Amino acid sequence: MEALTRLSRLVEEVRTVDKVVKVLERCEELSVGAEARVLRCRFLGIDAVAKLRLPKPFLDPRIDAKLRVSRTRKEARAILKALELGVRAPVPLWIDEESGLLIMQFVEGILLRDYVVEKGWCDDTCRYFEILGEFLGKMHGGGLVHGDPTTSNAIINPLGELYVIDFGLAEFSNALEDKAIDVHIAFRAIESTHFVAEQEFKNCFLRGYSRTYDRWRDVVARVREIRTMGRYVERRRTVWGEDRE
Repeated sequence: MEALTRLSRLVEEVRTVDKVVKVLERCEELSVGAEARVLRCRFLGIDAVAKLRLPKPFLDPRIDAKLRVSRTRKEARAILKALELGVRAPVPLWIDEESGLLIMQFVEGILLRDYVVEKGWCDDTCRYFEILGEFLGKMHGGGLVHGDPTTSNAIINPLGELYVIDFGLAEFSNALEDKAIDVHIAFRAIESTHFVAEQEFKNCFLRGYSRTYDRWRDVVARVREIRTMGRYVERRRTVWGEDRE
């Protein structure tokens, strides 16, 4: 609660080793969810995003503190790994593990989701889906899964560059299953939000993905299997959109 109180003020404070330093200014709330509160602030003169993992009142405080520390640390490591692999992502600027606080570069721009809804099917939207696929392939090749690689977690900046954001569900894994679930989530987002040209967008995504991940065929085969489970049993589609009963 101490960290939440600090972030609630317009001028925020986080701990250093030997003193408390004011580092966040002019904060405005971007979103509040079950897991975290996200604010846009100025951090040492830089436009930044501050993400604070919220305490869970239903958990033992000691367990909750350990979870917030580990998840904050993992998210920062995942972003750094993605950057190392050649994925454009917000650069981590500051981490206070004990408070569950992660400060990152703010990326100005439009969500890929909104851009695609506005533009529809065209060469530019196809190109961005290819880039998203390329980035996910790079992550998978490096043993990193994003956890929620949808068009809501990609931003196009004013220079036309695509950034991947929100690594809060990221995991370090080389398991084929985990990578297939990543791709499955991407496809489900296309089907639910960009259904006007879902087949074309999936093809564009796969072109990019196959360029950067050698085992893409194995992943796609596993995606097919995943889509036969549960609510996909009665009626399902292959990744190329062919209906099967």
